[in-house]
Amino acid sequence: MISLFGKAAPIRSVVGHLDDIHQSLLIALPVLRHVGRYRQSTPWATEAGGQLFGIINARQVCVTEASGPYASDERSRHRYRSNPAAAQRAIEDYHTRRLLYLGEWHTHAEDHPSASNLDNDAMRRLMASSQLNSSALLMMIVGRVPGASGLGVWSISSEVICQWSLRESE
Repeated sequence: MISLFGKAAPIRSVVGHLDDIHQSLLIALPVLRHVGRYRQSTPWATEAGGQLFGIINARQVCVTEASGPYASDERSRHRYRSNPAAAQRAIEDYHTRRLLYLGEWHTHAEDHPSASNLDNDAMRRLMASSQLNSSALLMMIVGRVPGASGLGVWSISSEVICQWSLRESE
């Protein structure tokens, strides 16, 4: 790890795979640095979050950019809700850069994050109400531990929720 703004920052991207799926997942280093700045490493830190953007090809889902949080978000120690208007502006802005909206990220005050029922329900509602260029959305939860072991990533489709197996790239 290297130091970034006085905090440990990853020096490698994160890759992931799902059983029975041929596509891999790549979370680029700039994304990890961005979300890592909001890790809930103190007892008074509130949840933060935003949107994930990137590209998809036959071999890989590449998360290359992350937005948020926004000043108008609802944030508490154990709850986060992105401001819908700010999130939509980010989606439109990244679309002009030819990047796809891939999903959402937020933090949890736990070392190794797990998705709550509220998280899963929120993502299912988002999936049902969004016009997407893919058949699933990603949900990335950032825990207190730096690196791949402090991340959880799930794919949410209309039928199923699957958790990605993650590791730091070589």
